[in-house]
Amino acid sequence: MNTQFYLPTVLPQWGIFAGVVLLTIGYVDKRNLWTLLGWITLILAGLTSLYFNLFGGLSTLGESTGQEIISGLITSTGWQSATGGVLALSSLLLYLYKSKRYPILGILTIIYFILIFFLYTQVSALSGKTNKTEIKTHQKE
Repeated sequence: MNTQFYLPTVLPQWGIFAGVVLLTIGYVDKRNLWTLLGWITLILAGLTSLYFNLFGGLSTLGESTGQEIISGLITSTGWQSATGGVLALSSLLLYLYKSKRYPILGILTIIYFILIFFLYTQVSALSGKTNKTEIKTHQKE
């Protein structure tokens, strides 16, 4: 994987993983602290993605390295993760106010983040493949 795209891909992905694990532990153990930490972690993963999209310079990195497609995929997945952060914030607020609609939004938000997690996995794999093909073509020349 290209080192410039490593942090914008891995940090939100691990944040999503940690958040879903914390939410699962909170649900199984019936612990409010773990549930709160899980929602906060998912919100932070969304904020991290938003930061990389706004201030990470992903488009200029893609143009300078010739990987515009990978840059575009990371940016679009980052926007989806930022949207998931808004959903996580809404779920946290419904959880704190003990709303009856919390379970529905909570489950949908977790499913949404799991899908984003796998999107980041595909982007990482695609980035690794394009980097390997570039190395092979440079070796042949």
